[in-house]
Amino acid sequence: MRKLGILGGTFDPIHEGHIALARAALRHGGVDQVVLLPMARPAHREADANEADRMAMCRLAVQGEENLLVSQAGMVSGVRFTQDTLNPLHKEFPHARFTLIIGADKLPSLPFWYEADKLFSQCDFLCFSRSGVATAEALEKARAAGARVTLLPEFQTPYSASMIRTQTAQYQDAPGLNRRVLCYMAEHGLYQQDFIPKLKGMMNPHRFQHTLGVRKEAVRLAALHGLPVQKAALAGLLHDCAKGMNLKDMQIMARAHQLTDNEEVMASTALLHAPVGAYLAQTEFGIRDTDVLNAIRSHTVGRSGMSGLEMCIFVADATEEGREEYDGLKELRRLSDLSLPVAVYRSLQLTQEYILKSNRTFNPTSLDTMAYLKGLMTSEEKQLAGIE
Repeated sequence: MRKLGILGGTFDPIHEGHIALARAALRHGGVDQVVLLPMARPAHREADANEADRMAMCRLAVQGEENLLVSQAGMVSGVRFTQDTLNPLHKEFPHARFTLIIGADKLPSLPFWYEADKLFSQCDFLCFSRSGVATAEALEKARAAGARVTLLPEFQTPYSASMIRTQTAQYQDAPGLNRRVLCYMAEHGLYQQDFIPKLKGMMNPHRFQHTLGVRKEAVRLAALHGLPVQKAALAGLLHDCAKGMNLKDMQIMARAHQLTDNEEVMASTALLHAPVGAYLAQTEFGIRDTDVLNAIRSHTVGRSGMSGLEMCIFVADATEEGREEYDGLKELRRLSDLSLPVAVYRSLQLTQEYILKSNRTFNPTSLDTMAYLKGLMTSEEKQLAGIE
């Protein structure tokens, strides 16, 4: 009979401590596989993320882990306690013997769990010791109540879901998260202020879909190039927050707050929405991070001294998956995976070629940006960009 360890929890979000505990159970607990059991409505607290998101994050966290599974038994209607999960678990894993995995902090309350007698008759328990938690007396009482408990070596983790939620709310890439989980959280805005309703009211549906596409691509590029993922998601989400304004209102705002002295920018909705958007991100959405604001401000023409995050948003805006096909798009998407400076340079170069063919003057700021990027590039990047 297959022995399955059951690791239940809110997983709000799942982090590396949970995965390390499951691996430890596989090593020391005599179980064949460990099943993660996210609970839809845990008895002890309400989850911040919804059921679908927590389930999705658990599935992402176990990718590549042959002996780690995820069960939906905790998502069945009416399930709130561990005992409630046993019937759906048996349906999902017939002919398996279940061993519940708990920490020593849960041991004293074990005899008082919901329908404990039924639970004890159907399941064994693996209990990990914890530093500073007395277990001898609690273990004796649990066994006296009928629980078959095996005490395992001490397990500690530096990660906590509450700390991760706090750091994520501040747009930090919290340590202890699987990279796939981090990207999922960023792309879906989990554990952060919800700007979506406000943004929807500031732009048309087509622009809103583009905004979501830029956030998604910015997250992907940030993860690929080692940039702050949460900040990339935020800048991607807000980069076009001024695009729904008409030019006259943008100009009034730009003059009132001295957002630019460039007359070419002042005369163009396509250009002016970037500095105005940075201003709105700060005043209307409360964003204070300089790099995020710069990424919004520079996403149309760039600037000398662009940061990696600024380049990320510039490129994501040009290459997101919803973009209509244009000359050079496939090339930019290929370059974006290889080098952000090269992708930004090539994007500006394509714009320059188009502008000059139209007998117009190319923006001087973009020329400065190209010169700056050229100075950043390695010889290999210059080859990619076609620079001799």
